[in-house]
Amino acid sequence: MSQSSLPSAEATSQQSARILKYVTDHWISCSVYMAAKLNIAEILTAGPKDITELASCTNTHTTFLYRLLRTLAREGIFEETTPGTFAMTEMATALLGNITGSLKSFLLTELGGFYSPWGDLYHSMQPDNDGPRHYYSADQQDYYHPFMATDTGYAHLTETAVTEKYDFSPFNLLTHIGGGSGSLLTAILKKTPALSGVLFDEPYVVETTARRLAASPELKGRCTTISGSFFREVPTGSDAYLMKYILHDWNNEDASRILHVCSKAMNSGNKLLIIDDVATSGNERTADEFRQLLAEQDIHLNRIIPLAIGEACIIEGEKN
Repeated sequence: MSQSSLPSAEATSQQSARILKYVTDHWISCSVYMAAKLNIAEILTAGPKDITELASCTNTHTTFLYRLLRTLAREGIFEETTPGTFAMTEMATALLGNITGSLKSFLLTELGGFYSPWGDLYHSMQPDNDGPRHYYSADQQDYYHPFMATDTGYAHLTETAVTEKYDFSPFNLLTHIGGGSGSLLTAILKKTPALSGVLFDEPYVVETTARRLAASPELKGRCTTISGSFFREVPTGSDAYLMKYILHDWNNEDASRILHVCSKAMNSGNKLLIIDDVATSGNERTADEFRQLLAEQDIHLNRIIPLAIGEACIIEGEKN
């Protein structure tokens, strides 16, 4: 942009106002995180409470807690029924940790341990960065271990969207690669009674998940677990393979290695279902980038099915 084509001060002010929203949105995110960490929603399920009692229950500073809850009430998360007294709202139920569909576990993870790198993206952009070890003294997958075998509200939203949008009935056997807690595979099997499943993941995940799956009478005889690494091999014999939010954790080189292993296990006509974000901008992969990654491993991209959860989609590939 040349000096002569610079926008007017008024136009710049308008764009600055848009940027300002991005700058300050994290204030609300952090406030939601703190309310979840303090179990405010759980406390208020018994009924409205004044700020003094809430501060006592949470061992927090009364004035600071009031500012926090007043901010969230302005967003519709909690309601200030009378000055200094707060109550639950419908939106606040998503912060309860003991109900299906809650986001509490997810947001405590994302805005807790996973939040720090966002404040130091400059380090991550450097060519010699050491990734998660800089923040967590661990490799990426090692740090994820405590979270990979747990259910979150976000996972529940994905399960609902996937089972509503995709028909698994043409398949006899589905392998979920990196299946974690087994919640998605369980949801698919319950929705598709004639389908059997294989959950494939790291040994430390499978050890816990196998017990959970075995305890479900609806899955008796229909689901097995196999441990291993998707960088080395995945089970053969399935007519469909599923990965949820796996490839977006890896650069193109590593993603190609994973897809190569999958392709080797697949027969012609087998389906590969990738649940991931398909970007129109930003750092997630675009449709063309997924198409190229798959084509390099002799897998044709058939279609992309939006899930109406952010940019999440089912990317359906088929082995040539």
